[in-house]
Amino acid sequence: MLFRDSDMVQHIRQKARVSGEGRVVQAGRDQVNIEGDVVNVYPGAHDPSEFARVSVTPPKGLHPRHLHGRDAVLRALGADGIEPLRGSVTVLHGMGGVGKSAVALSLASIVQDNGIQVFWVRASDAEGIPAALRQIAAKLVGSENHARQVAAGVLAPVDLVWEALDASSRPWLLVIDGADAPAEIERTLEPAWLRGSMTGAVLVTTRLGSPDLWPAEASMIKLEPLDPASGTELLLDLAGGSEAQWQAADLLSRRLGGIPLALRLAGRCISQPLSPLRDFATFHAALDKDFANVVDRAVDASVRPRSDGDARDLVMQTWEVSLDALEWQGVPHVRSIMRVLSCWAAQSVPVELLSPKVLLRTHGSDEGPWDPLAVERALSALHAVGLIDIVDESPVIQPVEGSTFYHWTGDVRTHRCVVVHPLVSEVNAAKLMGSPGRASAWAAAARCIGAMRGGWGAPSSAGLWQLLVPHLAATAARLPADLPELFETIVETQMYLSRYLRLSGQYESGHRTSRALHDRLSSISPSDGCRFQIVYECAEWAWHMSRLEEANALVSSACHLAERTFGKQNFHTLMARELAIAIHTELGNLSSGELLARELCQELEDLPQFPYLSMQAHHHLATTLRESGRLEEAEVYSRKAVGLMDGLNVAPFTRAVLQHELGVIWWHRGHLDRARRLLERVLLLQKKSLPPWHPSILVTRYDIASIRGIEGNLVRALFEFMDIQLIEQDVLGDDHRNTLQTKHQVGQLLVQLKELDRAEAILDQVEEGYRSGGLLGRTADVLSTRHERVHILAQRGRHREAHREWRQILAEEQRSLSAEHPSTLRTHYNWAVCWARLGFPALARAEMRKVLAARRRVLGPNHYETLEAVQTLADLGRLPAKGWSFGGTGRANIPRNRQERRSKGGSQGPTPAQ
Repeated sequence: MLFRDSDMVQHIRQKARVSGEGRVVQAGRDQVNIEGDVVNVYPGAHDPSEFARVSVTPPKGLHPRHLHGRDAVLRALGADGIEPLRGSVTVLHGMGGVGKSAVALSLASIVQDNGIQVFWVRASDAEGIPAALRQIAAKLVGSENHARQVAAGVLAPVDLVWEALDASSRPWLLVIDGADAPAEIERTLEPAWLRGSMTGAVLVTTRLGSPDLWPAEASMIKLEPLDPASGTELLLDLAGGSEAQWQAADLLSRRLGGIPLALRLAGRCISQPLSPLRDFATFHAALDKDFANVVDRAVDASVRPRSDGDARDLVMQTWEVSLDALEWQGVPHVRSIMRVLSCWAAQSVPVELLSPKVLLRTHGSDEGPWDPLAVERALSALHAVGLIDIVDESPVIQPVEGSTFYHWTGDVRTHRCVVVHPLVSEVNAAKLMGSPGRASAWAAAARCIGAMRGGWGAPSSAGLWQLLVPHLAATAARLPADLPELFETIVETQMYLSRYLRLSGQYESGHRTSRALHDRLSSISPSDGCRFQIVYECAEWAWHMSRLEEANALVSSACHLAERTFGKQNFHTLMARELAIAIHTELGNLSSGELLARELCQELEDLPQFPYLSMQAHHHLATTLRESGRLEEAEVYSRKAVGLMDGLNVAPFTRAVLQHELGVIWWHRGHLDRARRLLERVLLLQKKSLPPWHPSILVTRYDIASIRGIEGNLVRALFEFMDIQLIEQDVLGDDHRNTLQTKHQVGQLLVQLKELDRAEAILDQVEEGYRSGGLLGRTADVLSTRHERVHILAQRGRHREAHREWRQILAEEQRSLSAEHPSTLRTHYNWAVCWARLGFPALARAEMRKVLAARRRVLGPNHYETLEAVQTLADLGRLPAKGWSFGGTGRANIPRNRQERRSKGGSQGPTPAQ
């Protein structure tokens, strides 16, 4: 056969010159004669397999019915018209299962409908690529003799196909799908196997996203997982769900991380008429319970793979293929690192956490040396195949899930991190369960976290500890029960993490991580000392989070465990008893709290080796006495605590706590100027070491605002309380006692400013919060909120109802607090005023005299509440025997302060006071 093509002949002439300038070339079994511009190929005997035909048309059977969430990618690839992309080479890369081939098939279908010819080369079989290229050339040139030249070795397939593509008169799209081994393809073809051509466009799909592997002119497009909305649409489309199932489908879409492969398997499984997992919620719950088996069921319920090649795309295998390829390429440690990463949370992992020294101890050197360069090379390779992302993270703090993000200037550096997709991590975790390297991976995960203790206190450590929070919690929750020695490593590290969380004001995170450790005690049996530390930490974090019933049960257990393990006069036992005092006081059990505090103070008098605990015990006794209304005695013990502090090397955090308590006592004793000045100094001290959202700072701001409100700066105080409330909702949650108290103060000031409807709505929220949060034992707080409701009744002119409510509150306070508690006397004051409102000034004066006499005894003659009673009694004395045109304020200002959280000592890791 004859054909003419000057470029092609020129290429064959060059081949002939190389063989000796002859006009007859022997090419394999074929003889090639060159006569002018004519090339004759005389075929010899060939193996029929050399002419085996492979399909180069897109596999339309694999084309998804609908492609969700990929419109932007298709536009970037030329779905709106291939003409602007002539001459381009585009590399579409992403992790396995993300839907690269589906995008390429959709693009092929679109451009074919527009009259553009599409050629599809399956690159997963490098040896089969030459046959595919021969088919493309044959389709373009239409010459069987032409193909024989390639088979005879006269032309390289890659040269032939590019010459044919360049000469094509019709625009075309060449898709090279699954080019995950470009080096192997290069060995099979030649280095310049991938080129651009002005007659068409080239699209390569691959897992490898490193630009160094592809021509410099190639455009790189990374295909990300589907967004939640698109993933939900895909599930509903496959499973035949309705819009009513959107929420359940959305949750499942998020659970599967937007990976199209996983979403399709789930959707098909749910759609099967006999599947036991026939709705999204059931599938989701089963997935959480038994991930691997549910995935296997989903695969079995789907269309069975048509070939071994299709099996590589199944969820439990697709990413193993990438690891196999990297190991085949000679990159060590990639599988080991992926297994370790799967032990942690699917969130940013600082590269520093992957300690080569720890990994060498846990994994040995059989795969090669463990050094920073080896870890860096493995991570780079994993990033290249899309199994991890590499990002720079600036530490941010989200104190409560769903709250605002806060930046703390304690560490402004960015940290290089790796991020594993949640589904990739979960598959690796499932693979790890039955792996021989299971113990090594978990040892590395626990000890890499433990190694972070060596950097505690360094200026750059704050950001690293912030990034560590989710990984320690995940390791604690997932650690196999047969590895108790690793559990104790995690517990020891938690002690350091607790200090960081306490100083950064992340009480909810501290409570969550401590609960994760405590929950494991049912399946892991650590030493008694380790068990005590877990129970104690959990009790303290529950107290910080105002989960008082939980805290009380835990601290009781901690006290018994400490006494049994360490002895009655051991530091740990005394420390647990101190926490019990604080919790009793906050629960409102003031009598038992005072008794426990006095006993502990007395015992510590005979234990001079524990001056820090003695300081704390006197501080707690002062707080309990203040809450009981015995302010003079409270000041004595508070001053003693401060005096003990001055002889110790106490951290600023603890120093602020003790000085704060003294300032609050001064306020309650009526020394407003002195109290405000001390609290302002405390606030300055706190701001030097704590972030601005820290609960301790908010407590101090609250108390200063309360004093300003008492002094008559109502609007300024209102705006300050509203600002504090917003931050506390983020930092502590809506149902925390501190948040509820601040809401109460906002409501109280709105009542004073005559904004009754707004105030009533806020007080409704406060009362519901006390009920739902288990805080009804805080009698003073609960009755204070009722106080404000009665003020609203009075301002609306409903004085008879108000009078009845005042009497009920007064009776409750006399029973639960005492007849001369400051809170009881405020209620008594308001009840007396109400008598005047009802037209009984004589009764009002009689009750007000009782209030005045009690205030002089309890608060002293110069206290602002005593002076208030003096003035009100004088006003009542000017009233006629009948009538109720009383012009006084008709309310007592109620100072509602908080018990400041104190720090504590401890031998299992540093505390704020050490």
